[in-house]
Amino acid sequence: MKKILFSVLVALAAAIIPSAASAAEFFDTSAPENLMTLGVRLGVNTSNRNLNKDVFDRWNCNSWGTGVDVGVVANINFRDWFSIQPGLFYESRSGKFSYINLAGYDSNLNELLYTQYGRDRSYSLLIPVMACAHFNISDDIRWNVEAGPYVQLVLKNTVNGEFAIPEYAAGSQAVAGYHTVNSTKADFGIKFGTSLQILEHYSVGVHYEAGMLKPWEDATLGGRRKAWVFSLGYDF
Repeated sequence: MKKILFSVLVALAAAIIPSAASAAEFFDTSAPENLMTLGVRLGVNTSNRNLNKDVFDRWNCNSWGTGVDVGVVANINFRDWFSIQPGLFYESRSGKFSYINLAGYDSNLNELLYTQYGRDRSYSLLIPVMACAHFNISDDIRWNVEAGPYVQLVLKNTVNGEFAIPEYAAGSQAVAGYHTVNSTKADFGIKFGTSLQILEHYSVGVHYEAGMLKPWEDATLGGRRKAWVFSLGYDF
């Protein structure tokens, strides 16, 4: 019995010791080899900018569009497992919209509908600052988990098609006219996601950008900016 128990203990120790070594490599708390590294990122995004559903009473649809992300990042390394990553990106976004609201009735009491549809595009600078945790999957693959705030400065916004909000006569539901809607010039939000670093230099990642400010100058319209970004990168 003692021999059997001793054999079991030796087997458990043999299993635990390699696991502990792997755990130490997986979460490395040692000092980093480089205090700072620079990288470039190139990606594509799919984004959306919406309105409150009650702005148009018959139909309110904002579809996701595509764009590109090009930028640079700096990795400021505090420990092997933790770094801060500020970045600067040029980002284009797009999306389609279609809106329908009741404009009134004809002499036969048939509904008269006001329909708008088109595509909007925006071009902006995105400045994220993310905290990054690093985990070593193997000697050649590192898994990164990243999150932090960003500021977005809109350089240009264009709308191809009609885009106006109905104005109702005082005390009634009759549409008295329409006014053009303008976009806000800045946003603040949270960017978070994950990436894999391969052979120390190459990376592939996916991130979500959640805007927190209203995208329209008329704040009563509500809505948010949001985007998924898929990127490839190289760290020097």
